[in-house]
Amino acid sequence: MSKTPNKFAQIAAIAAKSGFTHAMEQHFAVFLKRSNSRLIVTFDNMKSRDMAGPRMPWGYGFVKSQGASHLSVMMGGRNDWFRHAQVAEMFDTLKTEGFFNQFSDVVFYGSSMGGYGALAYCSAAPGARVIAATPQTSLDMALVPWETRYDAARARGDWSGAYADAAVEARSARKVTVLYDPYFEPDQRHVARLDPTNLVALRCPWMDHKVMPRLNYMGLLKPVINGAISGDLDSNGFTRMFRQHRANKSRTRTVLQTALARGHKQRVARALHSLNSTNPNWNFRRLRIEAQA
Repeated sequence: MSKTPNKFAQIAAIAAKSGFTHAMEQHFAVFLKRSNSRLIVTFDNMKSRDMAGPRMPWGYGFVKSQGASHLSVMMGGRNDWFRHAQVAEMFDTLKTEGFFNQFSDVVFYGSSMGGYGALAYCSAAPGARVIAATPQTSLDMALVPWETRYDAARARGDWSGAYADAAVEARSARKVTVLYDPYFEPDQRHVARLDPTNLVALRCPWMDHKVMPRLNYMGLLKPVINGAISGDLDSNGFTRMFRQHRANKSRTRTVLQTALARGHKQRVARALHSLNSTNPNWNFRRLRIEAQA
């Protein structure tokens, strides 16, 4: 057992009152017991991993507001996307000891590399639910040769063995809810690897890999995640919610900027022409110039 790093000392003190910590070479896990009705398991993403200390678990405030128990895997050392043998050993131990069985509902939750972690390790609790935003399913070049965004993480992690291919591990889940941009090819291809039989794919068009911050900007993130956590949100409900919020000036500008960045000048020009009739006061002069260039 490794010593608790100083940046995790605050959360370790909280866990000491009701829970436990588990220090590993590259990672730090913390469990906070609040109830037996629901456990939410979270994983760091790039942003949370790089935050200055004292470090709190990703989603700490949200999970606390839910009154749910919280198991979090935090990145302590180099970014290897949780592909260290000690992380797999910890989940094996929790499964063998029946840790997850004490909870009526278990939800694995994460974003980007944290979404990978949620999908990959959910098989330690068969029948759990997963909520993953813009997740990856693997960085193994034999499985995803088109994934070229994370070369350093690929080199650091061991992409073989237990819990490696999230597309395989996620088959054990009762439901896998994924938020992603269907027009952003790298993320779309990862989602396409997931088994459709337990998948609820929530499409967030023209948001690229920034689905969570852009949903937050629209005021949609909290109700969407609350609905997904409670199990009440389905694809139809999400679509209705999304449509009610998407017709605003800031959201429209973001969509058009993204479309221009992807080279869709003609589509943007047609959209601007239509907007000139429906919303004549929206002055997108710079976008009009770029669309005609």
